[in-house]
Amino acid sequence: MKQNWCIILLSFSVLFSENKNLDVNHMFVQYNGLTTKCIIDSMDNDLLYFVPEDSVDQKTISLKEVYYAYNDFNRVFYYSWSFNENLNRIQNTTGKIYTITGETITYIDIQFNKDMINPEVFIKMNANKSIYIDMLSIERVETDFSILKHSVKRGFHYSYYPFLILTSLDLFLKWDSKRRYVPQIWDNYNDLFPGIATIGLQKTGVTYQSFTSIIPSSVIVSMLYDYKKEKNIFYFTPLLKQKKFDRAMKIFSFKRMFKESYEKLIYKIKK
Repeated sequence: MKQNWCIILLSFSVLFSENKNLDVNHMFVQYNGLTTKCIIDSMDNDLLYFVPEDSVDQKTISLKEVYYAYNDFNRVFYYSWSFNENLNRIQNTTGKIYTITGETITYIDIQFNKDMINPEVFIKMNANKSIYIDMLSIERVETDFSILKHSVKRGFHYSYYPFLILTSLDLFLKWDSKRRYVPQIWDNYNDLFPGIATIGLQKTGVTYQSFTSIIPSSVIVSMLYDYKKEKNIFYFTPLLKQKKFDRAMKIFSFKRMFKESYEKLIYKIKK
């Protein structure tokens, strides 16, 4: 539905454009930066249908492979969850912007206008100067390393939730229907807690030490990995169609993966 609405808006923008050349070209950018110039025919929940430049044969590409799509009027009419999440992560940071014209802009704050019919970026350069620039004029944004707060969050989740899942699985396998619910659940989960006499925990849980050592280790590894992979650098518009980004811009998320699987299942059931 979102894709169809964006295409309708895109059509109106072309019809009322002052540009007399109404042959609109579309481009879609993949997560690695490769850009395809084409005419986009339509989209559904899974596929983008397009005719490549200098061709008459229609082709398709999975939307899972598309970072965002726009036309030569600089209207973004499709963008992925990763694209939107990257914008959210960049906002309210400090850093530098590198444009496709070779200009470098140092900023102390940045905000994105989510109106993709006129995608602009508000840049605060210092206390007395701020400007708006076209989002698609940006080659890349290099933020400060406060962006690693997302690495900390991911490292915590990747170590914390497996403990909870395994503890819950152990509870399920050892469940005794003859015992009361609350004491049985408490006896299982108190293994994750330290000894706190005031609440009745006389001794430290058997998995507490592992629990408290693996989480910091996971957080540190996650931060070092993102630092090594330069996750503070976000790419937007490739300088050349066949020039790849220095890193893939797709964000992996278990939560997003489960949500998409659930939405597809519901769609198939309704269909």
